[in-house]
Amino acid sequence: MNSTRNWLITTVILINFISRAHSQSVIIPKGIVLPKDSLVRERLIRSLNGFLAQADQPAIKNEYILKTELLATSALLDEMKGMRQNITLKDNDFYKCYLGNAVPLDDNNFILQLSYIGINENTPLLRGNYSIMARQINNNFYFYSPLKQNTAHWKSQKINNTTYYFKDTLYTSCADAFEKHLDLYNKKLNIPSSVADFYYCDNFTEVLQLVGVDYKYNYNGIKNNQLVSRENNTDLLVNGWTSNPQRFDPHDMWHDRLRIVLDKDVINRPVDEGCAYLYGGSWGYTWTEILSIFKTYINNNPNANWQSQYMDLKNFSEGSKPLKVAYVLNALIVQEIEKKKGFPAVLPLLSCGKKEDGDANYFAALEKITGVKKEGFNQYITKLIKAAYL
Repeated sequence: MNSTRNWLITTVILINFISRAHSQSVIIPKGIVLPKDSLVRERLIRSLNGFLAQADQPAIKNEYILKTELLATSALLDEMKGMRQNITLKDNDFYKCYLGNAVPLDDNNFILQLSYIGINENTPLLRGNYSIMARQINNNFYFYSPLKQNTAHWKSQKINNTTYYFKDTLYTSCADAFEKHLDLYNKKLNIPSSVADFYYCDNFTEVLQLVGVDYKYNYNGIKNNQLVSRENNTDLLVNGWTSNPQRFDPHDMWHDRLRIVLDKDVINRPVDEGCAYLYGGSWGYTWTEILSIFKTYINNNPNANWQSQYMDLKNFSEGSKPLKVAYVLNALIVQEIEKKKGFPAVLPLLSCGKKEDGDANYFAALEKITGVKKEGFNQYITKLIKAAYL
């Protein structure tokens, strides 16, 4: 009886394992030219399947990444996580990974092109295309981003701990602004100085292509953005912010630095956004400009219920650059706490947990830090608003 039961358990485990392995296997359509050497071909496909099977793990744990290229490959792998999922259809294995090309550079090095495609009502849906380098070492292939190959002829210049990569000219005023904000955020968050690589690109499309993302549905129409990664106390920023005079976004930079010291699952977004408004502005507006826009809103809404507008995440500026009441209020609160107690006193509010219905976790943390109860929130905010415009 026990042997039969054990056999059934083993069979179920094996079936589940095979099912998972199959769901992660790359599909090779007819006509794809693969290495003629059967041993090399087997190693390439086996290693690629291993790489894809571990794609949703942290990059440093992926056994099939070329470790000397971990930093750039981490950024690429972040863009591959969850690619099989179709959230709308609630299907975690909707998009299949297809090998579109395997170009040999020499006996041990290849460029692979992968596509994630799903079929819905007989219509093919493309979610992403990727170009990945593959290198054979001993009995396996290891995979990495083409970033270094794609920028091999770029120039570079080191400022403090950051190496800047650029095509022709480094705009030192932009680099100085980046260094200034980096120093500010590191000091507030008590982050030790670390090495960084910063690439200046012409737009976000170029950012993606340099890293190895030829197309990703999520980024349709996006001109300004950046990809970042951090491994072994080293930062990578592949930057495509061209509409911002500083050539980077200090708002997003705050978010990136905060996630070095706090897990994303404990960060309260309205407080996080409030800090980003205060230290880095938003949508190209400075904090001073945001306050000016908010003043107009206050004048038009003299009897606003701040607690209600906070909890409802009410916008005070609409259009393509919306600004939220809750984020400005938190900026004022953070400014007040920091002035009286220093920035370390802000961290419990930042880490009080994700926003929830009723914001009980937020108001509990606020009361503990400031002594202000939920029922006294409106009065407290009114006082801060008056002080901000004196």
